[in-house]
Amino acid sequence: MPAPEMMHAIRVHAYGNSEKMHYENVLMPKIEADEVLIKVSATAFNPLDHLIRMGVLQETFPHKLPYIPNVEVSGTITEIGKNVKNVKVGEPVFALLNILSNGAAAEYVATKAEYVAVAPKKIKLPEVAALPVGALTAWQALFDHGHLESGQRVLIAGAAGGVGTLAVQLAKWKGAHVIGTASQSSFAMLQDIGIDELIDYNEEMVEDRIEDKLDLIFNLSPEGSTEVSNWLHLLREGGTFVSITSPADEKVAKELNVNVVHMNVQQSGEQLSHIAKLVDEGVLKPVIAEKVKLKDLPELHHRAEVGTVRGKVLITVAE
Repeated sequence: MPAPEMMHAIRVHAYGNSEKMHYENVLMPKIEADEVLIKVSATAFNPLDHLIRMGVLQETFPHKLPYIPNVEVSGTITEIGKNVKNVKVGEPVFALLNILSNGAAAEYVATKAEYVAVAPKKIKLPEVAALPVGALTAWQALFDHGHLESGQRVLIAGAAGGVGTLAVQLAKWKGAHVIGTASQSSFAMLQDIGIDELIDYNEEMVEDRIEDKLDLIFNLSPEGSTEVSNWLHLLREGGTFVSITSPADEKVAKELNVNVVHMNVQQSGEQLSHIAKLVDEGVLKPVIAEKVKLKDLPELHHRAEVGTVRGKVLITVAE
């Protein structure tokens, strides 16, 4: 019998610190009839990766150990299942992977074809890996939950991160007036991507700066529920507060006649196709803070433990 095909990958062998992660040879994944095999060009780091690896979210996201982390991928299709019709072998693609399956911190990854979209052509394929989580989260928060329309006013709390920078660009594309919170060191970058107003969260209270009522608040900040609940007063009646971090107080929201949504991002190849089109039209671009190689991912996780990771970090696998 032929020897099984092997690949390099990072695997988490036990919950705990980054020393539990190892760069090693593992078996290549095999695909089902509705899946594709992707030769990974790049993946990207998300704070959630670090929390899952530490074990603090194992009840919510239980993994069979050892597992391969990372849910974002860009790469090239090398094999398709017999039922796959939407992509072809050789096509450059990107995807948000199932968080409970083995991920993209590897040379190859398998995923269901329905979650995959053809990659945009305007940016390099590795850089496309910085899009899926941020762009899908921003799209779903602004449009699926927030129903943002042209001319409306939106506050993006935490505008300088991987999700926030994409949310700013999508909201501006929609024609909204965009206000963002960030540290002053990020102001120039946010102005470059078109933000209308900036609030320095180190120096100013959001409540003191917002004069006209908001239609939507998209919360990405680490503030607690009590503080973000105070922001509900900034919304017009019928406005919406969407958060991926601390939820707002539903009782206060009901009293003010505003809507609150606490969301998790959902996989969608269809939405990724819309996002790819916007990238190719020059509307949207990922803001990448730094790049590291796959074998250096454990060191990146160590930096996350001590709080020195800022912005979107790309992990290159094959360039």
